[in-house]
Amino acid sequence: MATKFTVSQAEFQLEAGFGQAEFSLFRDTNGFLDHVFKALQPHGARLADLRVETGGGSAADFNVVCYLFNYWVTLRFRIDRIEMAGSQMPQKYVHKYGAAIVDALLSVRNYNQNLRYRSYTLNVGLHGSLEGGSVKKYISHFVKNVPDGLGPSAGNGAVMYFGPAGERLLCSVIIDRSTTVPEGLFCRTSVVWDATKVKIEDLPELANRFVREAVGQISLELPS
Repeated sequence: MATKFTVSQAEFQLEAGFGQAEFSLFRDTNGFLDHVFKALQPHGARLADLRVETGGGSAADFNVVCYLFNYWVTLRFRIDRIEMAGSQMPQKYVHKYGAAIVDALLSVRNYNQNLRYRSYTLNVGLHGSLEGGSVKKYISHFVKNVPDGLGPSAGNGAVMYFGPAGERLLCSVIIDRSTTVPEGLFCRTSVVWDATKVKIEDLPELANRFVREAVGQISLELPS
């Protein structure tokens, strides 16, 4: 029987890797900025939120960054990948984040017709509380043999790795005590999808379905 998991805080990181380094992506930086800005304007992007960063001057350091949703989300366009990270992910913003991800990935592919995505990597971290049960007891179902010669146990966690399945290249699930929710649980789901088997437009639904499936496999139930 699944235990209800009430999420208090959520975060995510998404990486869309290119098939190869696209050095021509920033050949016309102004043209790229114009193209990307128009794609992100419907999601609240402002001129003040968009800038070019050169770092130490190497090709790996060069990137275009845009902040969205009141700086909750950072979006970076690099020569070999696109990164998107959200420090806060309220439930009512999940759909909005998904729409921004789709438009960002489509805009770059449309800008460079030769660009191909290799893989999509998603990490979602959830902090919350369990209904009617202790976190220690829940984790004990996965961690059975804790050494007793190092002092009193202060807690434990578990990480589980899984191989290819369908469009997934690999995935993993981590459970541990939450550092932000008192007596709470932390759960991180990670997945890598083969971009040749996934449509960009389907990523938000695919992500939502995977997270629910992953936590369901460890006997947790997320709110609808």
